[in-house]
Amino acid sequence: MLNKCFPLLVLLVLCSCARQPQRLAESATTQSEPGAVSDQQQPVVLDVPMSPLDPVVTQSELSAYTDVWQRIRQQMHIQVPQRADIRREIAFFASKQKFFNEVANRAEPYLYLIVTELEKRRMPVELSLLPIVESAYNPVAQGKGPTGLWQMVPQTARNFGLKIQHGYDGRKDPWSSTLAVLDYLQHLHDSLGNDWLNAVAAYNSGEGRIMAAIERNKARGKPTDYWSLQIPARYVQTMPKWLAMISLVKNPANYQISLPPVANRPVVGSTKIAGAVQLQQAAELAGMPLNQLKKLNPGFALTTTPEGKEFPLLLPLDALETFEKQRHLLKKVAVAAAPSGGPQRYKVKTGDSLVSIAARYKTKVASLRRLNQLKNDQLQAGQILLIPTGNNASATIARSQPKSYQVKAGDSLWTIAQKLRVDSEELRIYNKLTAHAHLKPGQILRVPGASVATEKAPGGAKKTKAVYTVKKGDSLDRIAKLHKIKLADLLKWNQLQADSRLKPGQQLRLAPGNRQS
Repeated sequence: MLNKCFPLLVLLVLCSCARQPQRLAESATTQSEPGAVSDQQQPVVLDVPMSPLDPVVTQSELSAYTDVWQRIRQQMHIQVPQRADIRREIAFFASKQKFFNEVANRAEPYLYLIVTELEKRRMPVELSLLPIVESAYNPVAQGKGPTGLWQMVPQTARNFGLKIQHGYDGRKDPWSSTLAVLDYLQHLHDSLGNDWLNAVAAYNSGEGRIMAAIERNKARGKPTDYWSLQIPARYVQTMPKWLAMISLVKNPANYQISLPPVANRPVVGSTKIAGAVQLQQAAELAGMPLNQLKKLNPGFALTTTPEGKEFPLLLPLDALETFEKQRHLLKKVAVAAAPSGGPQRYKVKTGDSLVSIAARYKTKVASLRRLNQLKNDQLQAGQILLIPTGNNASATIARSQPKSYQVKAGDSLWTIAQKLRVDSEELRIYNKLTAHAHLKPGQILRVPGASVATEKAPGGAKKTKAVYTVKKGDSLDRIAKLHKIKLADLLKWNQLQADSRLKPGQQLRLAPGNRQS
């Protein structure tokens, strides 16, 4: 644990901006964005002490409820005053029944987990309503810097232990971000007079601003509770919204709204995966569609998890049990390390398009789509794109006639794809199977054949492309699929192991012959 004397000054600088809220329901004027600490600064991971509230309901009473909203309602501690700004927000939200329907639907996997974590820490359950006004419980909500369920800015997220890197953003991980935010809110509470309203105000406007207001009141002999502080309303616009939400959840019938029930039981659980793992394989081992796994784990930006670190994975409880039983089948893939130079990453600017970026870096739009796994051509300012560093555009992929495979007991699309060195998603689509399709022993699947990539030779004849230069983000499996050759052959021809580490610039043979250096 860091010494508590470390830094009030450092903390004020590092945490002066928790984030600016992403408002899906625009009930107030937009806040000006505070200055964020440079992302280049070394993050400080803070160990936060607890300051517990006394429980007002027994655990057995809490478990008896069928709806999490009831569970929240029965444990509310925070008193909401009668103020004009809060009444305006209540009136605004009370007219948005569709908004509450959408929030309940999005919150369903996470709300129970968040509430029970707050109970465990003996923090106010009202904090579980903060994501409603921050992001409408949308884990991929993104503003000008703030991101995720709780709308954290990068440096604050890193300070409280979240990973943010190429291929993964912990702010979009609903569970990891929740744990980090609760640590942060507890720190703010303990630093700002043990006042939860001060903590939420600081989360909204920055710790330094609230601390300065407290110090002014102390110097004048005035109270330091939130309502006694002189803080311009424009800096704490989340406060009346959050307090309005507390009133609405506490007495929905009074405001003619309905809160769709959210089950008072866990529906998802968390496990860990380490190293570069294909999410498609994880989904298959869990017995669930890939799109459902990615929806629960939006922190992963690519189809392969980043290499070398441990990451949380949320799964439905039944899928979690299935996954753990088959975890030993999980294979790691070798991923190329980042190169030392060259235009590898590009930050999208206003007015950019895939066409203009491709022209600038002398590559193809299709290559950009493939490398960045883009579903469409829409870009956002600030988005990071990977730029291909080599020219493999001349390769013309050849494909042999389909062959068939008879399903055996215990087979899955993923295991069949591994046996035949094809992509499991391609195999599913090729056979017109649904994402939930169950294979039966004896069932015949058509399997795309494999052949070596070829390129045009002078005069129109084709010749085998003998060498491939490894690029950033490549894996052995991806290279084999790209060139329609068997992974076993690629390994044999290059004297590699399945877990061999690739390096950008490394040359691989794509056909038998003299070994490349």
